[in-house]
Amino acid sequence: MENGNHETKIDVRIIVSGLDIAQLVSKAVNNIQLERDYNIVVSSIIPTVELDIVKKVAGGADILLIGGYGHDETYNILFNELKTDFNNIGLFDYNSIIVEDESIDDKLAEKEILNSIIKSTLSYSLNLINIHAIENKLMKVTHNYNNLLDDYNQTVKENEILTQENNELREDISEVKSDFNAFKLRYEDIYSKKILEIFSLYDLWQDTFRQDLKDEERIVIATDKFKPDNVIVGQGFIAAESKSKAIEWLKIVRTALIFVDDNSDDLIKDLSSDSEPKVPEVRDDYDISNTFENFWD
Repeated sequence: MENGNHETKIDVRIIVSGLDIAQLVSKAVNNIQLERDYNIVVSSIIPTVELDIVKKVAGGADILLIGGYGHDETYNILFNELKTDFNNIGLFDYNSIIVEDESIDDKLAEKEILNSIIKSTLSYSLNLINIHAIENKLMKVTHNYNNLLDDYNQTVKENEILTQENNELREDISEVKSDFNAFKLRYEDIYSKKILEIFSLYDLWQDTFRQDLKDEERIVIATDKFKPDNVIVGQGFIAAESKSKAIEWLKIVRTALIFVDDNSDDLIKDLSSDSEPKVPEVRDDYDISNTFENFWD
């Protein structure tokens, strides 16, 4: 029979053992009007059981009917070679069309062909439903795969950004480490140095001598003049190694100031004469230079 394109119809192909049975089958197919009544098209009747030829002609069929005497060896061989997930294979049983005198009955042939096709069509329809279910599952899996692929691509992009940021952070860390090592090297002996504490000059003077400080400038000048170790005075503050050291220096300066103030007249006279200035003795626990009396000049 002539092959055609029948997109909406079920494509049936019948394999028989020879030309004589092929002619009988062709006549029976024409009589039962499969296409008109059942939307079924017998597109090929293959008059051979030669496997290579059958494979070429049978490929793509929805239903294959294999003619034979029951499920004999020929049927089993062809079934195993031709069965796929997308077709159905049925038996066109010669035993059902032979009458008592071993002749072939045309009406029985028509009936057998129709019954074989209908049974195979039902099986094919069930198989088609399963295929559609698989296709739906495949579509869902494909959709999920595409979503996962999108997520993966997004993750790759984010990972690239994070990798870049990580590299930048590593560079920053390297710079910080370098700066820290430089700082550490610069100040590695900081614990061996004496750190000065800062106190309010006015508060410390008040706490120590129970009187207000009236002349900060003279204390600053005295400190700058004699430059005691680890003592700094200025801007209302005194810095020293400890509070006791700061008080000790203030006592020295106060004593000197008292001495200078009490003897200012005599000192002026002595300074105006040609003789060597004689400075009265000071307490042994303070080491004050004999130039203390005139460093404000």
